[in-house]
Amino acid sequence: MNPVARIAVWLFIIAFGALAAAAQEGEEREGGIIGTGIVGTVTEIGSIYVNGQHIMFDPDLVVSDSLDVVTAGDLRPGHTVAVIAQPEGEIWRATYIRQVLPLVGPVDEIDGQHMTILGTEIRAAGRIEGVSVGDWIAVSGLWHDDDIRATKLAAVPEDKRQAQISGTFLGRDNQGRVVIGDTAVFGMDLLHLAPGDVVRATGVVAPDGIQALRFETGLFTQPVRIMQVEGYLSVPQPDGLYTILGSGLVAYTRRPEMISTSQKVIQCGAGGALGEVPGEALQDSETRQAAKKLNCGFRD
Repeated sequence: MNPVARIAVWLFIIAFGALAAAAQEGEEREGGIIGTGIVGTVTEIGSIYVNGQHIMFDPDLVVSDSLDVVTAGDLRPGHTVAVIAQPEGEIWRATYIRQVLPLVGPVDEIDGQHMTILGTEIRAAGRIEGVSVGDWIAVSGLWHDDDIRATKLAAVPEDKRQAQISGTFLGRDNQGRVVIGDTAVFGMDLLHLAPGDVVRATGVVAPDGIQALRFETGLFTQPVRIMQVEGYLSVPQPDGLYTILGSGLVAYTRRPEMISTSQKVIQCGAGGALGEVPGEALQDSETRQAAKKLNCGFRD
């Protein structure tokens, strides 16, 4: 039995204002800010609920960058995805879905509810069964400190076995390596990374990490106007910087002892900043209404 079969689906969801699906891809290629984001837990599939938001989708909608699903109708509890949607009355309708996987690679160690992939510990909700050292696993879930709280574990087909990671960069280790969790990322120009950036890398297995062949920052290729995020806060850095891991949204605190990293939170942000949404992010009434619908606080 899948150890996380009872866990609800984790979704990274971009709810995109008034543009039609056909226009979205062109606008993303050309640049610009593209909309609103929701991150949270889905308790139903087909029609899904995330942070209380009702989101519909065509079950035949193709899922991009997928390993174990093909269409939206194939989504199952525990999958992690990124969705672009547009408002439809009181609900949202998805027009684009991309599978997001915090980590993909071969199992190094396994013990009960824990296993290690590419140097990072994975914690499942129950005892891990049917998985052996050397098996390739695609991990869905949320980053918590340097490990991942898994919501679904899926075997990787032989023809799709490329190491992958998607997570928050917070600094280098004592060897000067870029690390996401406890996974080192090698082989690309990573000099311009800033703490809090979301790193997405695909490549081949290297000692304790990934030799990256493709490297991107951010959950999406273009920034969204507003995000609502559910996840775990990071431990504040010496300068006070902290983030919701995997979100790309950062904030600063003068009282790091007040930041709890043990419980999931739901917070909003815009322009890479965690917290209240500034008025300049609300350029039209539809976006402002979306912020209100998502219960995102904002300042004029």
